[in-house]
Amino acid sequence: MTSRRRGEELEQAILEAAFEEFRVAGYAGFTMEGVARRAGTSKPVVYRRWSSKVEILIACVASRLPEAETVPDTGSLRGDTVALVTLAHRRMRMIGQTAMLGMLADVSADPEARQILVSTLVSELTTLLEKAVWTRAVARGELEWGHLTERLRRLPIDLVRNEFIIYGAVPAETVESIVDEVVLPALRARGAAV
Repeated sequence: MTSRRRGEELEQAILEAAFEEFRVAGYAGFTMEGVARRAGTSKPVVYRRWSSKVEILIACVASRLPEAETVPDTGSLRGDTVALVTLAHRRMRMIGQTAMLGMLADVSADPEARQILVSTLVSELTTLLEKAVWTRAVARGELEWGHLTERLRRLPIDLVRNEFIIYGAVPAETVESIVDEVVLPALRARGAAV
């Protein structure tokens, strides 16, 4: 007799099933029924945790964000920012431009889903930037916390996400341009020594 999965184990199984459903069916073909079938559970179990496909996909994306420790410490704010933005772009490519556009369209029509997107993905990406880039730069003396406004704390990820949504691909030279022509000058304007 097999034991029933519960708690975190069940949630992880559902999120893995959601990613597989998304990978195979795409955003338009993604269904909660398909997720439940792939996870070997029932639709009500899935719906108890997430009330819509947008919510479960936000959770799925959030569960696949890189850990701060996986972002290379390059020894400079510029290098760390380029490394993190490159890693973020790779994750965006895993999701795909069409899926991101579909999610954003659905989120724009659903204030509750928008709040979940902001409190989950935007918050976690801002935290990732803080741990993998800003904290290191402060420790090296490249900038002070006072140099970072709320918008600047999110800026590198916001810019690469915008490029990806509009153009689909973000080549390495575009990543470097985002950092060199926008992020670093904005920090210098606030007094950072970068």
